[in-house]
Amino acid sequence: MTDSPAPALMLRRLGPADAERYRALRLAGLRAFPHAFRPAVEEALAQPLSWAEQRLSTTGEYWFGAFDGALEGNPLVGAICLRTQDGVKIRHSASLNALVVDPGRQREGIGAALVAYLVDFARSLGGIRQITLTVHDGNTAAERLYERFGFRQFGSEPDAFLHDGTYYAKQHRQLSLVTS
Repeated sequence: MTDSPAPALMLRRLGPADAERYRALRLAGLRAFPHAFRPAVEEALAQPLSWAEQRLSTTGEYWFGAFDGALEGNPLVGAICLRTQDGVKIRHSASLNALVVDPGRQREGIGAALVAYLVDFARSLGGIRQITLTVHDGNTAAERLYERFGFRQFGSEPDAFLHDGTYYAKQHRQLSLVTS
């Protein structure tokens, strides 16, 4: 299943030149939804811009961004990562990581456009049979989004995430790319 991108979005691969916009988007997401992401805002603030530059250029990680409009200088309103694996026995499995959408642009289809783009890209690589992800219990918007694309829960890790004195379970989900 692929959704069409939200109107006036440009989707493309991110690189080190996008680090400043990516870092700003990530910090906005961490501030608005601290219960949805692993790092604390304080930890992310301590990371220099070079951390984001390195993250966006890591081998085996494919970062994609959604930009507001088709012009190159337009704001980054969403980002997502496909992490692949090396090794003969595990390279068929990749993971969806770090989906973030501008807090002021929620429910506009940006997250769905990024997930669709990532799934299509994974298929285009050839050899990827499944995409896994984790989502914290209680992040119902993310759970519904991933379910729409066919990600099914296959496990749960109790007390995986601590936020404001409350422990949350982490759901493990998988999407099979194998067509019968």
